[in-house]
Amino acid sequence: MDPLGALAEFVLGKMKQSAMALWLKLLFTMAFSAAVSFLFVCGTMLGLGQPAAFAIGGGMVMAALAMTVLFRRSPLTAGLMVVLPGAEAAKEIETNFQVIEKSK
Repeated sequence: MDPLGALAEFVLGKMKQSAMALWLKLLFTMAFSAAVSFLFVCGTMLGLGQPAAFAIGGGMVMAALAMTVLFRRSPLTAGLMVVLPGAEAAKEIETNFQVIEKSK
């Protein structure tokens, strides 16, 4: 029995679990934000009598913007290169997103 090897394996296992948990948390946050943004915009547009295709398209744009905001703010994605359309950055700047961070 190698106690140092066991300790190293335990620590590395915990680090892998915490990294995986952080990535899962980011993915959940992105999915939740995208769904709420999509439903809010699509529902609002449909409620105002807009055509369904226009409402769905608007909801999809807002969902994409919400996911991009979270992706850019996450420390997990620092240093990752992504390709986005230039219009996305302009739309993100003009969109008034409210970022809510709940304490534990």
